[in-house]
Amino acid sequence: MIGKGSKIYSVVQGVCPRCQEGKVFTYAPFKSIEFTQMNEQCARCGQAFEPEPDFYQGAMYVSYGLSSALFLSVGVLMLFFLNLGYVVTFSVMGVIAILSLPIIFRVSRLIWLNFFVSYRPSTIKQPQPGNN
Repeated sequence: MIGKGSKIYSVVQGVCPRCQEGKVFTYAPFKSIEFTQMNEQCARCGQAFEPEPDFYQGAMYVSYGLSSALFLSVGVLMLFFLNLGYVVTFSVMGVIAILSLPIIFRVSRLIWLNFFVSYRPSTIKQPQPGNN
């Protein structure tokens, strides 16, 4: 279910939703300040990662949902179950917001891209003999 061919695999691995082999993002999320840099297209199948201008505007809604779920769960846990004060809870939520930014940004874009691109393993370009 979570193996190659599923949308979850593509999102978790950060790979092209069509061939599930080429990387979508240029750098690792915490390796560079340029965590937003995406490849223009898949190196394996040629799928464009920005199929049209402003394609990722819809990913903002996905990001909003992911962030809201994260902050709601952390807030409820810290305020009601751990009985910590508002200052501590909101301070921790601020730190979590900053640290989770690269992950939420990437996951929301990958989810949005997977809404519109389906897995088709037959589209992988095979190397041509004599083209080195």
